[in-house]
Amino acid sequence: MTLHEVILAGRNKLREAGVNSPEADIQWIVCAVTHFNRVQLAINKEQLLTPAQVEKIKEWVKRRCAREPLQYILGNQSFMNIKVMTDKRALIPRPETEILAERAINLIRKDYPRFERFELLDLCTGTGVLALAIAKKCTNVYATASDISPEALSLAKENIALCQLEERVSLAQGDLFEAVQGRRFHGIVSNPPYIASNVIDTLMPEVSQFEPRIALDGGQYGFDFYQRILTQAGDYLFPGGFLALEAEHFQFFPIRDLLEKLKLFTEPVFITDYEGMHRVCYVKKL
Repeated sequence: MTLHEVILAGRNKLREAGVNSPEADIQWIVCAVTHFNRVQLAINKEQLLTPAQVEKIKEWVKRRCAREPLQYILGNQSFMNIKVMTDKRALIPRPETEILAERAINLIRKDYPRFERFELLDLCTGTGVLALAIAKKCTNVYATASDISPEALSLAKENIALCQLEERVSLAQGDLFEAVQGRRFHGIVSNPPYIASNVIDTLMPEVSQFEPRIALDGGQYGFDFYQRILTQAGDYLFPGGFLALEAEHFQFFPIRDLLEKLKLFTEPVFITDYEGMHRVCYVKKL
């Protein structure tokens, strides 16, 4: 089969399966198998593929038709300045989470420029992408990436090695702050589970059927982890240290109300995402 024939057949199958972006997905699959870029796909339409390439593309298209996430099929995902491995052990990094990473990087560079060793805690680390992206950009950052899931931590360990950050990013297993008892940090970041339990099964199959439920389930109202993090974070931050969280836009009202009651932090600052919705909140410990 030619490149054009494979792309056309794959696109049609993906479209029939209800995949949201069949054109883009088949191009990503074919690029990964052939090692062509998208420009090369366009100018080499009549090139014949090897039988092995055709079979691999068909296999990956079949998996995508079953609604397995493209990032799990390809096995990687780009995030800011790094590329990490992705599979069913952890949540797929989202573009919106780059807003959280960028805010943390800006805070560290602007407000803590003289820190030779900035101690950062990444709660619910998953793939490790937040800790890794921040440590890659800020060479004074020494990050502890924590997660309750041993599967997620095994993937994060592989990503630490991939990014060659073994000397500055370490792992800790436990339920939120459980693994860092007695320690304090200059900054804490987290993209915790924040989907209400009864909503998960209504999400698109790529999420509800493939991504780890433990990385999605935020309890009855999706607020369980924010309640715990906000009430405990003060014990693990140095004075003046920051806490930065990702959340859904409707969760920022209860987050703001809880922060006002705690009286442990500065006035919260809210950052909007690409659609103008609140996505990140950060505060500093008084």
